[in-house]
Amino acid sequence: MSPRHGHSALLVLLVVMGTAPRAQARDEAPLTLEEVLDSVRQQHPGMEAARQGVATAEAELLSAQGGFDTLLKAKGVYVPFSYYPHERLDAVVEQPTPLGGTRLFAGYRLGQGKFPTYYGEYETLSGGELRAGVEIPLWRNRSIDKRRADISKARLRLDIAGFTLVGEQLELQREAAYHYWDWVAAGRQLAIAEAQYALAVTRHEQLARRVAQGDIPQIEHTENERALLEREADRVAARRKLEQTALKLSLSLRDGEGRPVRASDSRLPEGLPLPDDTFQAELDAWLEKALRQRPELRELALQRDVVQLDAELARNQTAPAVDLGISVLRDLGRGPESLRPTELQASLVLDIPLQARGARGQVQAAEAKRAAVDAKARLTRDKVVTEVRDTLSALKAAHERVGLARSAADVARRLAQAELARFEHGATSLLFVNLREQTAADAELKEIKALVDYHRAVVDLLAAAAALEPGPSRPEQG
Repeated sequence: MSPRHGHSALLVLLVVMGTAPRAQARDEAPLTLEEVLDSVRQQHPGMEAARQGVATAEAELLSAQGGFDTLLKAKGVYVPFSYYPHERLDAVVEQPTPLGGTRLFAGYRLGQGKFPTYYGEYETLSGGELRAGVEIPLWRNRSIDKRRADISKARLRLDIAGFTLVGEQLELQREAAYHYWDWVAAGRQLAIAEAQYALAVTRHEQLARRVAQGDIPQIEHTENERALLEREADRVAARRKLEQTALKLSLSLRDGEGRPVRASDSRLPEGLPLPDDTFQAELDAWLEKALRQRPELRELALQRDVVQLDAELARNQTAPAVDLGISVLRDLGRGPESLRPTELQASLVLDIPLQARGARGQVQAAEAKRAAVDAKARLTRDKVVTEVRDTLSALKAAHERVGLARSAADVARRLAQAELARFEHGATSLLFVNLREQTAADAELKEIKALVDYHRAVVDLLAAAAALEPGPSRPEQG
């Protein structure tokens, strides 16, 4: 075999083995999936929007806690022209507490001037009256009241917002992982197309010399010209595919300011990793992990707790209100002797809703909502189980397909080499060589497609188990 023929054989071997040199030298570290997923968590606008949902829930919790804010009330009355000229001042500080609905209060009252006998309680000594007391609910509002229910629900909604954030992160990371593997695959597809084109270019010059020497007929050179144009079109399409996937990936890959970053070709990895048995855990292990960690299931459990609180509060409001009040009063200064002794007061307030239709309606509405949440939770659980089963099935099938595709590509490469050897000995035409080379390239592309499907299946399985993180934890083998 002549040296030029040996060079041609070596180049076709490089092509069919998928190891042809890249046109662009690497000057940066390869972009990793971990880097992309970390960028999603840190810089993606979708994550920022979800974080604002958490911030909103935190603000609502603060608002609910305002139900236990200390309250100052004051009122002043001045009557200068009357048969009973007088002035009154009344101020009180109230403090609701979460201790069984107990309310503390302390106040100051001053009443000076003339008062009719039926308003004699307005009069105080010259220094005014100090008072302090407590109001204790004995039935309604004792175990739960609106203030405590609002705070509990706000805390639950804050937890729900946190799981909503996790769910948004999972979906964004799943999408980013898809785009990443599509980009890596497009890089490999372009490498194959460029190598095929380079082979056709080199062979075109060699065939032109052989035609001029009368070694082969002109039609062989024309056949290679056809293949050259076809492979150039494939190379253009592959370049466009790489640019398209890079732009899609830029929506997930962002800089410190949150702006999209288009990954350069020099950051393409050498290829798609081969499958391993890391994810071949038992179905029960993945199901247990998914049912424990999936954010939508956690959200529904918390939503049920919210509705349960509504039901408890509504049932509480159907009960009679029996409130015990105890207070101590002391007048200071000069004035009538009858106002000087310390006074202890006790009161009992009874409030009975005879029909309580409002509260009973709220109970029924809360129970209906709880039943709806329970039904949705059952459906969501079934969907999660089905998703895990489906993704495991897809992963196993993809694993088998990769093995078959690699074997098919190996056979196609050997056939291409054999056909080229036959051509060098004049036993076949360039048309069959090109067909064999195209078949080998197609087999390489099918292997890449199988590898992409495998890595997508891995992403789907990790997302189904809510474990899609850089360096994801995986269930132990059963």
